[in-house]
Amino acid sequence: MANGQILVPRRRRPEHDYRDLASKGAYSVIFVVLTLIAIRPLMVRHMLDRADAYADMGLTEDSRRQCNKALLLDEDNTRAWYRLAHIYNDHGDREMAYDAYQRATDADVRNVPAHFELGSMYAHDGRHQMAIPYLEQVRKLGPAQTAPLGKQGVPYHRAALEMLILCYDKVGDATKAEFTLKELRVFYPHYVRTNAHLAQLENPGPE
Repeated sequence: MANGQILVPRRRRPEHDYRDLASKGAYSVIFVVLTLIAIRPLMVRHMLDRADAYADMGLTEDSRRQCNKALLLDEDNTRAWYRLAHIYNDHGDREMAYDAYQRATDADVRNVPAHFELGSMYAHDGRHQMAIPYLEQVRKLGPAQTAPLGKQGVPYHRAALEMLILCYDKVGDATKAEFTLKELRVFYPHYVRTNAHLAQLENPGPE
């Protein structure tokens, strides 16, 4: 007794109560982690949808920021790297564009636009040997797996075959150039330029 008050010993909490609290806390943490893992793809997709929308409005810096945010959550996201490649290319930063396209193609071997555009960049810059593997990947996927290119609806597959003919010609591989031309004619028999190119290869004329 102190100052006329009766001191009642505090009841000690059973040890199993602490274990229950610890278990509930652990389950809560696990639940939060699993929830974040589950919604991460949705967050990334939302960021990249915004990046595309900003790019369409010409707000490239805002688009770039959204891509960088997405890459913090998914560093190998092919869509984010592909969008960044466009941004860098539009601003004339070829080396950064090359790197972003490379990351996009490494992240997804089925990203046809990224492979085709990277190959086209190499060809445009006179690096034809470097262009060939990326164009060959588009060729490998075939016409059924490739969407139309641009507003004209030209298949990526056909455009890649045309670009490969140019590249093989530039690196001095006439056999592969001719074989690719014949393949072009098989897949696109009504394409006039194909037959004209093939005729020129088969009958090159006087030296």
